[in-house]
Amino acid sequence: MEDGKWDIQEIKQIKKNLLLKNNLFMLLFIVTIGFYIELGGSLTFLFGFCCAVLWILVVNVLYTIRTKKVIGTRAMQKDLNFKIYRHGKRSWKKKAMLGLVLLFVLSAGSTLLFFQWDLENVKVDFPQDMISLFLVWLFSNIGEIRRIKKLDEYDGDDSYESIQN
Repeated sequence: MEDGKWDIQEIKQIKKNLLLKNNLFMLLFIVTIGFYIELGGSLTFLFGFCCAVLWILVVNVLYTIRTKKVIGTRAMQKDLNFKIYRHGKRSWKKKAMLGLVLLFVLSAGSTLLFFQWDLENVKVDFPQDMISLFLVWLFSNIGEIRRIKKLDEYDGDDSYESIQN
């Protein structure tokens, strides 16, 4: 939709569906981690697995920034195209690069800690130790819902970049 005629209701529906799918994935991830920890799984393996997932996310974000294509569904691609159009290519790229840098620092730090810590002697109490993960999940949902509601204010005629100039 390069001509600027975006159907905001369709974009809102796409964003709601993606939010629902992300929530189901996070729920599955947290429940799987909980069962794994409760069954006495190795914390070293779990932390190493999370580091690997973070590095995969870094590569995915880097691919998205370079190609402006998403590894995923057509709805994800349409959402990305709308973000690029709405914020402008420069602004979107700056925000994406900031996200990439933060994710890279998180991945590098986690990997460094993975090789430095002795995780076999750490005791994990599942419900209490996962509160921070639940809070991150909650506040990211609140932010995404807020962004979906702000789409009603969006006027599809002008991109952010054209308003700034």
